[in-house]
Parts: sequence; structure tokens; C-alpha cells
Amino acid sequence: MVATVTGLWFPGVKLPQFDFNTLNGRLALGDLTFPVSSTTFVIGGIIHMIDGIIWALIFGLIISPVLGVLIKPLRPMTPTVNLVKGLIWGGALWIISSALWMPLLIGALLGPTLTGPFQLPCGVGPFLTCFGPYGVQALFTNLFWHMIWGVNLGLLFNPIRSTSRVRW
Repeated sequence: MVATVTGLWFPGVKLPQFDFNTLNGRLALGDLTFPVSSTTFVIGGIIHMIDGIIWALIFGLIISPVLGVLIKPLRPMTPTVNLVKGLIWGGALWIISSALWMPLLIGALLGPTLTGPFQLPCGVGPFLTCFGPYGVQALFTNLFWHMIWGVNLGLLFNPIRSTSRVRW
């Protein structure tokens, strides 16, 4: 939730707005009207929160234990290690988002615009090389947004080790 709200506030610091609520609502409802209806925003917000919960569950059930097995310094379940694991997972999701998900969505919603010396379609290629007037700044804003999410996930993720003894 913190990352979602922060993404809405990005224009206040001259960064592209990351309004995933509206984006998901438009995709789900096929609503391309302006201005955006509150229903589109709320339904998109619900979808976006469910997405975040699913990625967090994947982190807690699969990614965190696997990182602990593969990388020995990430084995302890300390708050600092969990924070590092959250940042790694946020970075992995940033790569997936920037290389695949966001370019396809931006191209689908905004329509391809030809840009650059080779007149390639904007919003369809990998790594958000075009994002309206922001250009490559969107790529780093997306990284910043995913790091906010990863920090919150890592700080909130605090599993308790199971003990082998049974207490009665």
C-alpha cells in the first residue's frame, strides 16, 4: 500500500506518476475514457492489492527460503537479512516489470508512437525506453517504486523459525 500511494505522489517530485490502480482498472474494465471514473480506480486498486499480496506470498513461501539455501549469508532470519531479501525480490520484479509487463501495457493503452532515430514503436520494446515526456527516467522511477515495495516487504516479513520440539 505504501508503494502504491507513493507512486501516486511521484509527480510532486517531478517523476512520472505510477498510477497502477487506474492502469489495472482500465485493463480490467476496458475503460479508456477521460477522466477516469472512481469505479475504474477502485476496481484497479483492488486488483493491484491482490497482485501485491500474491507477489508477497511467492516471496515468503518460495523466494526467501530459496535465497537462504542458495546464498549462505542470507540464511539467517534477521530483520536485516529479510530487508536484503526484500530488496532482491523488488529488484527481480523491477526487471520483470520493466522488460515485459510495463512496455506491453503502455503500448496497449497509449498506442505505439514512433520515436528515436530508427522510428521504433514506443511502449512496446523492453525496458521502458520511452514513457511519454519522461524517457528513460521512467525506468529508474520504476526501480525506485519497486525498491519502496521491497523495503516494506522485507521489513514486514518476519517469520518465526519452527522448532523441532513439541511443547505441551
